[in-house]
Amino acid sequence: MDFALSREHEMLRNMVREFAEAELEPNALGLDEKGEFPLDLVRRTAELGLVGMVNSKEYGGSAMGHLARMITIEETSRIYASLGFFFQTGHLGMYALESFGSEEQKAKYLPPLCRAERISCLALTEQSGGSDPSGLQTVATPEGDDYVVNGRKVFISLAGVADVICFVARSGEGYSLFLVEKGTPGFEVTRREPRLGLLTLPVSEFALTNCRLPKANLIGAEGRGLGMAMTAIAAIGRTGAAGVGLGIAKGAYEAATKFAKERQLYGKPIAQLQAVQFILVDMDVDYEAAKWLCYNAAWLLDQGKAPREIASEIARAKLYACDVANRTALKAVQVMGAYGLAPEYHVARRLRDALELLPAAGAQEVMRVTIGGAIAR
Repeated sequence: MDFALSREHEMLRNMVREFAEAELEPNALGLDEKGEFPLDLVRRTAELGLVGMVNSKEYGGSAMGHLARMITIEETSRIYASLGFFFQTGHLGMYALESFGSEEQKAKYLPPLCRAERISCLALTEQSGGSDPSGLQTVATPEGDDYVVNGRKVFISLAGVADVICFVARSGEGYSLFLVEKGTPGFEVTRREPRLGLLTLPVSEFALTNCRLPKANLIGAEGRGLGMAMTAIAAIGRTGAAGVGLGIAKGAYEAATKFAKERQLYGKPIAQLQAVQFILVDMDVDYEAAKWLCYNAAWLLDQGKAPREIASEIARAKLYACDVANRTALKAVQVMGAYGLAPEYHVARRLRDALELLPAAGAQEVMRVTIGGAIAR
């Protein structure tokens, strides 16, 4: 068994790390204070080929694959998780369009999305359904050459800044996947949710009120939309959340270790105190275990495994990495004491960001249901 990354993957890691340390680290506090979506930074990552990394070159992507995406999200989130989470959610709509869209849809939407000239997202959750998608109430009614859509989506990452939104609605006896463009009559972003962490990544709700969409806005076959959306959420949303958690854990561990080696108590660095060492050991082991769960899930996708086929591997990565992010960030605060709560040490920010991961792309309990079902079978 060979666990070594390729030369290309190591080069990618170095490139993303240099970008994150130069562009994100000095500006992290200011970005959070403003709370504005960092479109300029997103467009700089597009120039590096990172926004279109899961899309084919035919449509303007860089076709780097899922393991490359995992490394990119980890290295970005190690410094600034809000931008890492952009890759988690911004890739959802792009993946759905390339996987299930028509040639016309792919040619029209993917090139500007890969260049970050436009932003996309995917919307499933409603007040009546999310973890249980059978509770979805948004309805698309055929009317001539159009669908008339009524409903409301909540807790949708990037909805407030997206130009193209892929969403699931009831149609006929099943659920279908549609796209709506910003500015379409009847579509309105109605609220931006206040958040504890990931402050520059807007989470919003939107309403569709007698919103008329041409049938060309149907993605894939009618009645198959829920499966398409869940495929995207598994392959992109859950692996992305796992990568963000992995990066937060790495950043928190590095901050705590650096502090422990520099902080002097009892005439020596606190890193030489066994009680502190044991905390650092637990952080280190947790990160290494999470890393290989995450890398394995991404590698399996690159080997052509269908998300449904490796659902439990993906769920394990999301479950463990997001739990580790929270444990590690909290332990970093313990190691650093009052300094851990000071904004300039960036540990409290990482803890707030980590908490946002627990419900992302499926709550932790949903991951346990997925893994448990595989065990039972």
